[in-house]
Amino acid sequence: MELTDTDRRTFLKDEYLLLQNQYEDFDRRSLTIKGWVASGAAAALAISFSTSYRLSVLIPVFVTVIALVFWYLESKWKLFQYALADRIRVIEAYFRDDPNKPEASPAPFQIYNAWYRSYVKDEPIYEYEKAFRPRPQIARLGAAAMQPFVNALYAVIILLSIISFVLLLSFPGGVRC
Repeated sequence: MELTDTDRRTFLKDEYLLLQNQYEDFDRRSLTIKGWVASGAAAALAISFSTSYRLSVLIPVFVTVIALVFWYLESKWKLFQYALADRIRVIEAYFRDDPNKPEASPAPFQIYNAWYRSYVKDEPIYEYEKAFRPRPQIARLGAAAMQPFVNALYAVIILLSIISFVLLLSFPGGVRC
C-alpha cells in the first residue's frame, strides 16, 4: 500500500509521540525502583546494627548482592530504552528534512523492527556511526552500567554495605549509637 505524504507524516507523528513517551517512561520507572531499592537498603543496613543476632553481619552482604542485581537490571533496561532511540532519531531526521537523513521516507509502524535492529544487531543508522557500531552487547551493557545516573545509587549502597560489614565485624557485640 502506497502512503500519501500526509498519511506518512500523521502516522510517523503518532509513532514518534508514542516512542518518546515510552523512552521517558523508562526513566520515570527507574527512579521509582531506585527509591524502593534505596529505602530497602537503608532499612536493611539499619536492622543489621540494631539486632544482636550473630549473623546480622551477613545483612550487608545480602544488600550488596541485591544492589548488584538491580544495577545489572537497570543497565539492561537502559539498553532496551536506548534501542528506541534510533527509531526516534530516524523520525526526527525525517521531520526536520535533514539532508543526511538515514531514510528518505521511513515506513510507519516499524517500532519493533527498528528496536530489534538496534538492540540485537546495533546497526548504525548514519554513515559516521559505522566507525563505532555495531558493538557487542556486553560492551554496550558495560557502558550503560558505568553511566553516573545508572551507577551512582548502587555504588553508594555497595560502599555503605562494605563499611557496615567492616563495622559489624569490628564490633561483634554490636554498634550502639
